[in-house]
Parts: sequence; structure tokens; C-alpha cells
Amino acid sequence: MRKVLFISFYVLGLLLLLRCPTTLAWRSFKVIFTQFDYEANAKLLDAKIQVQNNSELSSLNVVINVLENLNDVDMTGSMALQTDQANYTNLLTRTLNFCKMLKDRSGDPLTRLIYQDLLKHGKWFKECPIQKGIYSLHDYRLDEELLPSFLPETNFKISMRLSKPKSEQIFQGVLFGRIDKSKGFNNLKMFSLG
Repeated sequence: MRKVLFISFYVLGLLLLLRCPTTLAWRSFKVIFTQFDYEANAKLLDAKIQVQNNSELSSLNVVINVLENLNDVDMTGSMALQTDQANYTNLLTRTLNFCKMLKDRSGDPLTRLIYQDLLKHGKWFKECPIQKGIYSLHDYRLDEELLPSFLPETNFKISMRLSKPKSEQIFQGVLFGRIDKSKGFNNLKMFSLG
């Protein structure tokens, strides 16, 4: 009987250990987009970006009409969290050559993960030069699994700037939103032990 119990607990422990990475990746928050302020260079592209919110989901719809082929595009992006009433603390800033990122599969892993997530939601840039034409994202929702679980419940802003090598701006935008832990999977209530 002891041998059977030992084997049962051993198998149960092994299963829990194997399931642990999936369990630790679970998120108890929602990412809600509130506003996207942007400016596009009218000679190079036309952009229309809408934030859509309903009771359960927050998403972006984006349509970009590239008016001429774009070679050698530089991208600067940053993410900041609100700490005080109107003050934001910058968590992360990345500057990279967008075309090199598309070609180099072993580049910056965070940027690549976010970019691959974008590709799942429409027709988006896949190669350089970026060809003249219409590109779109439909109902893009940020995958919470890409974010660390320890993020506080607060407002955030994500800034992005695309430019040509001689600093001619192509696009500049700031996405505002909030991390809401009150709506994330019943805020852990179903896992309460007491």
C-alpha cells in the first residue's frame, strides 16, 4: 500500500512540476486601451487608428496606406507606467532598424514576440522595403502573456516613432491605456482558500 501511495504522490508531484510554467504564466489582469494619439507624414502614409472598448474586450483597429516604398526604416519605442498624477516612469526603450528586425530572426526577443503577435491580426509589414499598399490590423488585443505578471494596476503609455535614416519622420504615436486587475479572471477569487 505504501508503495502505491508513494508512486501516486510521485506522479502527482511530477505532473504539478511539469504544469508549473503554464500556471505561472497565468495573468490576473486585463490590458485596456484608452486612446491613441498619432501623427503621420502625409507624403509617406495615411493612417487611421481606432480604439474600441466594450464591457469585456479592448482592441485596436488600424489601417495604414503606405504611399511610397519605404527603405531602411528606424523604429524607437518605449513603455512607461504612471507613478503619480501625471508623471510616467519609463520602463523600457528600444531603438532599432525595423528592416533588420524583419530579416534577423535572432534579434531583440521582446520586440520580435510583440511583432509576431501583431502579425496574427491582419495584413502587416513582413519585409523591407515596405511596399506601397494598404496594411491593417483588426481587433488587435495585446496578449497579456507577453507582459510580466508583477505589473501594478496603473495607467501606461507606449510611444512609437518610425523614421527614415536622416530623421525624416514617417509616423509618431502614443497609445494610452491601463492595467486593470479588477476584471482579470475574477481577480483570483475562484482560487481563494478561505
